Amino acid sequence: MFFKNKTKYNVTKVYFLATSKDSIDVRGLINPFIHYSEFEVAQFSMNYGEMLDTTPELRQIAKLSLDELESLDIFDARGRTVLAVNKVFSYLELDFSVFEFTALTSFDEGLKKEIQLFSDLSDTGNVTYGYSRFLCDDYLPVTEDRVKKGLFGGASTSIANEETKWLVQPKDIANGAIKGFYPLNYLSDKAFSVAQQHVNNLFDSQQRKVAFL
Repeated sequence: MFFKNKTKYNVTKVYFLATSKDSIDVRGLINPFIHYSEFEVAQFSMNYGEMLDTTPELRQIAKLSLDELESLDIFDARGRTVLAVNKVFSYLELDFSVFEFTALTSFDEGLKKEIQLFSDLSDTGNVTYGYSRFLCDDYLPVTEDRVKKGLFGGASTSIANEETKWLVQPKDIANGAIKGFYPLNYLSDKAFSVAQQHVNNLFDSQQRKVAFL
């Protein structure tokens, strides 16, 4: 029996909060993600609509209000999603909107690009929480769920409830909720305090990397 070697990728998730008084520039935030991606951006889709060429149609994003934006997927030349932006946790009826950016880059155990990305994003002042991890190509980057292949070549996914994946429930994301502990963790002061409550002194280890606001 022969086993196909699985390709690893770096997957980064970053969470931004937006209110009517404190908005975010989605178009501006996309730029650093694309800058650190070695994949050639070719097409995109907004709000589950048709796929469009990135130039010049991507400029439409700047004209789209946050209330109108539900999802944005940016694809490379192979049709692979290299950046996804989704409005999440709307069902929690929070006093703000939560936007989740999911970026895919080539495998690098040192996470050099991701560290620089978080450093650049910290200048925006909008980052609430984020992390980077390694996933094989049989996992979906956005959901982080595994794609199971059937006996006859079909594929299926078992998508768990998103809230159950979080160490601290996402309804408290403004107060430092975290999803877990990953190779690279971007923590605000509140999130760092929450993390320390769950695992004392974890971040003293040089095997983990932490970027602070």
